[in-house]
Amino acid sequence: MISCAERRREPPESAVTDRDRPNEIETQHISASELARLHTQRRESAAEQRTALLLYQRDGVRVVPLVAGQPQVLGRFAPADIVVADGSLSRQHATVELREGALWVEDLQSTNGTWVNGKRVESGTVESSDELAFGAVVACCTSDPAGVGALALDSHDNFSRLLEVEVARAAAHVRTLALLMVRGERHLSHWLAAVQCALRPFDRLAMYSADTLEVLLPELTSDASLAIAAAIVREAPALRVGIAAFPENGRSAGALFEQARQALRNVETDHPVLQAGRSRASAVPTVATTSASQAVACSPAMQEVLASAVRYADAVIPVLIVGETGTGKEVVARAIHEQGPRRDQPLIHVNCGAIPAQLVESTLFGHERGAFTGAAQQARGVFESADHGSVLLDEVGELPEAAQAALLRVLETKRFCRVGSTREIAVDVRVLAATHRDLSAMCQAGQFRQDLLYRLNAATIAIPPLRERVADIAPLARHFVQLASRDNRRTVDKIDERVIALLEAHGWPGNARELRNVIERAVVIASRDLITVDDLPDALRGIAFQEPAPIMAAEPTVEGNGTTADINLRAELDRVERDLIVSMLRACNWDRSQAAPRLGLPLRTLARKIADLKIEKEE
Repeated sequence: MISCAERRREPPESAVTDRDRPNEIETQHISASELARLHTQRRESAAEQRTALLLYQRDGVRVVPLVAGQPQVLGRFAPADIVVADGSLSRQHATVELREGALWVEDLQSTNGTWVNGKRVESGTVESSDELAFGAVVACCTSDPAGVGALALDSHDNFSRLLEVEVARAAAHVRTLALLMVRGERHLSHWLAAVQCALRPFDRLAMYSADTLEVLLPELTSDASLAIAAAIVREAPALRVGIAAFPENGRSAGALFEQARQALRNVETDHPVLQAGRSRASAVPTVATTSASQAVACSPAMQEVLASAVRYADAVIPVLIVGETGTGKEVVARAIHEQGPRRDQPLIHVNCGAIPAQLVESTLFGHERGAFTGAAQQARGVFESADHGSVLLDEVGELPEAAQAALLRVLETKRFCRVGSTREIAVDVRVLAATHRDLSAMCQAGQFRQDLLYRLNAATIAIPPLRERVADIAPLARHFVQLASRDNRRTVDKIDERVIALLEAHGWPGNARELRNVIERAVVIASRDLITVDDLPDALRGIAFQEPAPIMAAEPTVEGNGTTADINLRAELDRVERDLIVSMLRACNWDRSQAAPRLGLPLRTLARKIADLKIEKEE
């Protein structure tokens, strides 16, 4: 049986070159048996040249070419020939060698052992169908590494950076994309090829954990991504897929990761594909009610925020919650709702920025049958469904002008009309609004109604960013460890103190959401019940190696017949800094307010650096 990857690679007859045929002059006097032997020898030689060991590690798939008769030592540190930074490996763990076309492995008295088909072995030959593992590092031998798409499987860190760039691009050009989280019951090496068969050549994959892939689908709507997810499940029925679409389910990379993981957790056996915010039938968008969750607040600033939430809980006035993306605005809104008299009624969370402009009023206020194309039946909106409860209007600054006018009327009269109807409906709803934007500045620019802002900010709660409340980082991290261990059925329950130090030193441009994403992945890839530095992403692990070096006067060194040229250190540092800033500005479509937090800089500092380095926006 030929795999889809092999079908793609099979060259047409015309593609065979002269190098693939015996030279006619050389072979005209050779017997048929000798010619056959030469052909066999060439095929075996070519197969040996292509044979490789695939190592599925935390940073994706490592391809290690194997040459017959040349043993290589695999271990965690040099002088091992194959160095893999995984905590489950010993310094010199095992020897691998290609012998007569087969893989030979020999364990070097490692702590965690070498395993074949679930049994610990001292040495032996490994077949291509065997399950091989060095400690927790799964491996397999292939005679065609490109055929299984090993080189296309990226690391989670690179994938995260790519997703941020693609989200910025999609936002700038009003396009769509989707993020899939694909999970199997076995290690992903068993079903990776099946997933690749269902994807387009330019879709990107990465290894989230040993049993989970993350897939980026650029330029795809949510319905098209559902079709690809269904194709994946047809190729491998044991897989489960969670989907998050931009902008429907989130407008940042962190939000999409969070929503895709949540959808994957909610998948059921009879419905293996689920998009965030949709019913399990994957047909009709729904607005889910939030569940109770304990807020973590150890810093004085966050304690004051929660105290304000309690003070406003019994009131009926709207509350405007402001703060950077990922600071926990929904958590504060939930605290207001659950501390008040409406706690037994629903709190409905709707992301105003994720609703298509033409469907905002229908989503909020409902519609009558035939009100617009596609309105096949009457539908209740968010306000009608939340009667006697609360509504959280997240990203309220994204509401179009017509919806702002309709919302103002509801706040003033507690009445509204469904789209396509003139009959007024009375409603009793507590309105909570959240935004990361400066609504006052938007009013001055004519982008938001001043009278609506006066109604919404009857009470305002400002949430400080996580970098300004370092005391909350460690307790939040431990709280997220408990949640992630429960959701992923792991037993991880501790965090190394060196990890805590790195977490507290990080700038967290994505705030608490970014912290939760980091902890969630650390839990699923941890090899023990303890999160260590090795389980953190590159951006955090790099801090551990930034040790200050002594400043010494440079001395010219002899090189050949001359000396090395003097280095202008200031100029070199400026060049590196300029390149980093320009790269981030490009990724953010030259939006300084987006680039600044991702660079870990205040907006004013970034503006000064742009001026000092003479950086100009590219046309």
